[in-house]
Amino acid sequence: MEKISTSKNFVNGMEGIIPLKNDSPYKKIFVVADIHGCFDKLMSLWKKLEVTDNDLVIFLGDYIDRGAQVAETIKWILEQSKRENFIFLRGNHEQMMLDTFQKRMDKITWLFNGGQTTIRGLSKLKAEDKIFIEQFLNFVENLPLSYSIEIGERTFFFCHAGVDSSKPLEEQTEDFLLWAREEFFDTYDGEAVIIGGHSPVQAFKRFGVADNPRPVKLPDRNILLMDTGSFIRSGKISAVDILTGEYCQSDSI
Repeated sequence: MEKISTSKNFVNGMEGIIPLKNDSPYKKIFVVADIHGCFDKLMSLWKKLEVTDNDLVIFLGDYIDRGAQVAETIKWILEQSKRENFIFLRGNHEQMMLDTFQKRMDKITWLFNGGQTTIRGLSKLKAEDKIFIEQFLNFVENLPLSYSIEIGERTFFFCHAGVDSSKPLEEQTEDFLLWAREEFFDTYDGEAVIIGGHSPVQAFKRFGVADNPRPVKLPDRNILLMDTGSFIRSGKISAVDILTGEYCQSDSI
Protein backbone atom coordinates (compact mmCIF):
# COMPACT_ATOMS: atom_id res chain seq x y z
CA MET A 1 0.00 0.00 0.00
CA GLU A 2 1.32 3.42 -0.95
CA LYS A 3 2.23 5.54 2.05
CA ILE A 4 0.15 8.69 2.33
CA SER A 5 2.37 11.71 2.86
CA THR A 6 1.41 14.61 5.09
CA SER A 7 2.41 18.24 4.74
CA LYS A 8 1.88 18.94 8.43
CA ASN A 9 4.82 20.16 10.48
CA PHE A 10 4.97 20.53 14.24
CA VAL A 11 7.26 22.67 16.38
CA ASN A 12 9.82 20.50 18.17
CA GLY A 13 9.07 20.33 21.88
CA MET A 14 5.74 22.09 21.52
CA GLU A 15 3.89 19.14 23.03
CA GLY A 16 4.99 20.36 26.46
CA ILE A 17 3.17 23.67 26.21
CA ILE A 18 0.08 23.11 24.07
CA PRO A 19 -3.18 23.17 26.06
CA LEU A 20 -4.42 19.82 27.39
CA LYS A 21 -7.88 20.92 26.34
CA ASN A 22 -9.26 23.69 24.21
CA ASP A 23 -11.76 25.58 26.34
CA SER A 24 -11.47 28.72 24.19
CA PRO A 25 -14.21 29.73 21.74
CA TYR A 26 -11.83 29.24 18.80
CA LYS A 27 -11.19 26.28 16.55
CA LYS A 28 -7.62 27.39 15.84
CA ILE A 29 -5.42 30.08 17.34
CA PHE A 30 -2.78 31.24 14.88
CA VAL A 31 0.14 33.46 15.77
CA VAL A 32 1.91 35.18 12.87
CA ALA A 33 5.38 36.65 13.19
CA ASP A 34 7.26 39.57 11.64
CA ILE A 35 6.16 40.49 8.08
CA HIS A 36 8.45 43.45 7.29
CA GLY A 37 6.76 44.48 4.07
CA CYS A 38 7.17 41.07 2.42
CA PHE A 39 3.66 41.01 1.01
CA ASP A 40 4.11 38.20 -1.51
CA LYS A 41 5.43 35.93 1.24
CA LEU A 42 2.54 36.94 3.47
CA MET A 43 0.01 36.04 0.79
CA SER A 44 1.64 32.66 0.14
CA LEU A 45 1.35 31.89 3.85
CA TRP A 46 -2.20 33.21 4.08
CA LYS A 47 -3.49 30.89 1.36
CA LYS A 48 -2.17 27.92 3.31
CA LEU A 49 -3.75 28.91 6.64
CA GLU A 50 -7.35 29.03 5.37
CA VAL A 51 -8.44 31.20 8.30
CA THR A 52 -12.15 31.24 9.18
CA ASP A 53 -14.28 33.37 11.49
CA ASN A 54 -14.00 30.56 14.05
CA ASP A 55 -10.25 31.12 14.38
CA LEU A 56 -8.26 33.70 16.34
CA VAL A 57 -5.24 35.27 14.62
CA ILE A 58 -2.60 37.19 16.57
CA PHE A 59 0.00 39.23 14.70
CA LEU A 60 3.20 40.00 16.60
CA GLY A 61 4.10 43.31 14.95
CA ASP A 62 6.78 44.57 12.54
CA TYR A 63 4.54 44.91 9.52
CA ILE A 64 6.76 47.58 7.96
CA ASP A 65 10.42 48.40 7.07
CA ARG A 66 13.06 46.40 5.19
CA GLY A 67 10.81 44.65 2.64
CA ALA A 68 9.90 46.25 -0.70
CA GLN A 69 6.10 45.82 -0.46
CA VAL A 70 5.27 47.97 2.54
CA ALA A 71 2.41 49.80 0.80
CA GLU A 72 0.64 46.55 -0.10
CA THR A 73 1.21 45.22 3.41
CA ILE A 74 -0.20 48.33 5.08
CA LYS A 75 -3.35 48.27 2.94
CA TRP A 76 -3.90 44.59 3.76
CA ILE A 77 -3.30 45.11 7.49
CA LEU A 78 -5.72 48.00 7.66
CA GLU A 79 -8.39 45.98 5.89
CA GLN A 80 -7.90 42.89 8.07
CA SER A 81 -7.94 44.99 11.25
CA LYS A 82 -11.70 45.32 10.78
CA ARG A 83 -12.13 41.65 11.65
CA GLU A 84 -13.11 41.02 15.27
CA ASN A 85 -11.11 37.79 15.54
CA PHE A 86 -7.80 39.43 14.53
CA ILE A 87 -5.38 40.88 17.12
CA PHE A 88 -2.60 43.18 15.92
CA LEU A 89 0.29 44.02 18.27
CA ARG A 90 2.84 46.80 17.89
CA GLY A 91 6.42 45.97 16.95
CA ASN A 92 9.59 47.96 17.51
CA HIS A 93 9.60 49.06 13.86
CA GLU A 94 6.11 50.54 14.18
CA GLN A 95 7.34 52.25 17.35
CA MET A 96 10.34 53.73 15.52
CA MET A 97 8.06 55.05 12.78
CA LEU A 98 5.71 56.56 15.35
CA ASP A 99 8.57 58.12 17.32
CA THR A 100 9.97 59.63 14.12
CA PHE A 101 6.67 61.19 13.06
CA GLN A 102 6.10 62.48 16.60
CA LYS A 103 9.69 63.81 16.67
CA ARG A 104 10.75 61.68 19.64
CA MET A 105 13.44 59.98 17.55
CA ASP A 106 15.93 61.14 14.95
CA LYS A 107 14.83 60.07 11.46
CA ILE A 108 18.30 58.68 10.76
CA THR A 109 17.82 55.95 13.39
CA TRP A 110 14.65 54.76 11.69
CA LEU A 111 16.24 54.91 8.23
CA PHE A 112 19.21 52.88 9.47
CA ASN A 113 16.78 50.16 10.55
CA GLY A 114 14.99 49.86 7.22
CA GLY A 115 12.62 52.80 7.39
CA GLN A 116 13.39 53.96 3.85
CA THR A 117 11.15 51.27 2.37
CA THR A 118 8.29 52.40 4.60
CA ILE A 119 8.76 56.03 3.56
CA ARG A 120 8.52 54.96 -0.08
CA GLY A 121 5.47 52.86 0.73
CA LEU A 122 3.74 55.71 2.54
CA SER A 123 4.48 58.06 -0.37
CA LYS A 124 2.89 55.54 -2.73
CA LEU A 125 -0.19 55.31 -0.52
CA LYS A 126 -0.41 59.09 -0.18
CA ALA A 127 -0.51 59.38 -3.98
CA GLU A 128 -3.54 57.06 -3.97
CA ASP A 129 -5.33 58.71 -1.06
CA LYS A 130 -3.99 61.29 1.39
CA ILE A 131 -5.87 59.72 4.32
CA PHE A 132 -3.76 56.54 4.28
CA ILE A 133 -0.83 57.97 6.23
CA GLU A 134 -2.99 59.47 8.97
CA GLN A 135 -5.10 56.33 9.07
CA PHE A 136 -2.07 54.09 9.48
CA LEU A 137 -0.43 56.31 12.11
CA ASN A 138 -3.65 56.30 14.13
CA PHE A 139 -3.86 52.54 13.75
CA VAL A 140 -0.28 52.06 15.00
CA GLU A 141 -0.71 54.48 17.89
CA ASN A 142 -3.63 52.42 19.19
CA LEU A 143 -1.98 49.02 18.85
CA PRO A 144 -1.51 47.12 22.13
CA LEU A 145 1.94 45.96 23.18
CA SER A 146 0.76 42.55 24.40
CA TYR A 147 -2.15 40.13 24.49
CA SER A 148 -2.86 37.18 26.76
CA ILE A 149 -5.36 34.35 26.80
CA GLU A 150 -6.09 31.51 29.22
CA ILE A 151 -6.53 28.10 27.60
CA GLY A 152 -6.76 24.83 29.48
CA GLU A 153 -5.53 26.47 32.71
CA ARG A 154 -2.41 27.77 30.97
CA THR A 155 -1.60 31.40 30.22
CA PHE A 156 -0.37 32.32 26.74
CA PHE A 157 1.24 35.76 26.56
CA PHE A 158 1.97 37.34 23.18
CA CYS A 159 4.29 40.26 22.57
CA HIS A 160 6.63 41.45 19.87
CA ALA A 161 9.96 40.73 21.58
CA GLY A 162 9.94 39.36 25.12
CA VAL A 163 9.42 40.00 28.82
CA ASP A 164 11.38 41.02 31.89
CA SER A 165 11.61 37.93 34.09
CA SER A 166 11.83 40.04 37.24
CA LYS A 167 8.37 41.56 36.77
CA PRO A 168 4.81 40.17 36.58
CA LEU A 169 3.34 40.02 33.09
CA GLU A 170 0.92 42.83 33.87
CA GLU A 171 3.83 45.14 34.81
CA GLN A 172 6.01 44.73 31.73
CA THR A 173 7.69 47.80 30.24
CA GLU A 174 7.54 48.97 26.66
CA ASP A 175 11.29 48.51 26.32
CA PHE A 176 11.22 44.77 27.00
CA LEU A 177 8.01 44.08 25.11
CA LEU A 178 9.40 45.73 21.97
CA TRP A 179 13.18 45.20 22.12
CA ALA A 180 14.20 42.29 24.40
CA ARG A 181 16.39 39.49 23.07
CA GLU A 182 18.96 37.53 25.11
CA GLU A 183 17.90 39.24 28.32
CA PHE A 184 14.54 37.57 27.73
CA PHE A 185 15.17 34.12 26.32
CA ASP A 186 18.27 33.48 28.44
CA THR A 187 16.53 34.21 31.76
CA TYR A 188 12.77 33.69 31.57
CA ASP A 189 11.64 30.64 33.59
CA GLY A 190 7.98 31.40 34.29
CA GLU A 191 4.92 29.16 33.95
CA ALA A 192 3.15 31.30 31.36
CA VAL A 193 4.00 30.56 27.73
CA ILE A 194 5.62 33.62 26.14
CA ILE A 195 5.31 33.88 22.37
CA GLY A 196 7.37 36.51 20.61
CA GLY A 197 9.04 37.47 17.36
CA HIS A 198 11.65 40.22 16.81
CA SER A 199 14.74 37.97 16.83
CA PRO A 200 15.30 36.06 13.54
CA VAL A 201 15.99 32.51 14.68
CA GLN A 202 18.53 31.88 11.92
CA ALA A 203 20.68 34.69 13.32
CA PHE A 204 21.34 32.67 16.50
CA LYS A 205 23.49 29.59 15.88
CA ARG A 206 22.44 28.03 19.17
CA PHE A 207 18.94 27.39 17.76
CA GLY A 208 20.32 25.20 14.98
CA VAL A 209 17.90 26.30 12.27
CA ALA A 210 20.10 28.55 10.13
CA ASP A 211 19.60 26.46 6.98
CA ASN A 212 15.93 25.77 7.64
CA PRO A 213 14.44 28.64 9.64
CA ARG A 214 11.33 27.61 11.55
CA PRO A 215 9.63 28.51 14.85
CA VAL A 216 11.66 27.44 17.88
CA LYS A 217 10.41 26.29 21.27
CA LEU A 218 13.29 26.77 23.67
CA PRO A 219 14.28 23.63 25.64
CA ASP A 220 13.27 23.76 29.32
CA ARG A 221 11.64 27.17 28.89
CA ASN A 222 8.06 28.14 28.13
CA ILE A 223 9.15 30.29 25.20
CA LEU A 224 8.17 30.09 21.54
CA LEU A 225 10.21 32.25 19.14
CA MET A 226 8.40 32.99 15.91
CA ASP A 227 10.54 35.32 13.77
CA THR A 228 11.97 33.35 10.85
CA GLY A 229 13.53 36.32 9.05
CA SER A 230 10.96 37.30 6.44
CA PHE A 231 13.24 39.92 4.87
CA ILE A 232 16.31 37.66 4.75
CA ARG A 233 16.87 35.95 1.39
CA SER A 234 16.22 32.45 2.75
CA GLY A 235 13.77 33.70 5.35
CA LYS A 236 10.07 33.02 5.66
CA ILE A 237 6.98 34.27 7.47
CA SER A 238 5.73 31.67 9.93
CA ALA A 239 2.47 30.91 11.69
CA VAL A 240 1.79 28.43 14.51
CA ASP A 241 -1.51 27.07 15.76
CA ILE A 242 -0.84 27.10 19.50
CA LEU A 243 -3.66 24.61 20.11
CA THR A 244 -1.82 21.88 18.22
CA GLY A 245 1.78 23.03 17.74
CA GLU A 246 1.42 22.77 13.97
CA TYR A 247 3.29 25.41 11.99
CA CYS A 248 3.00 26.72 8.47
CA GLN A 249 5.37 28.92 6.47
CA SER A 250 5.41 31.15 3.44
CA ASP A 251 7.10 30.11 0.24
CA SER A 252 10.68 31.29 -0.31
CA ILE A 253 9.86 34.01 -2.85
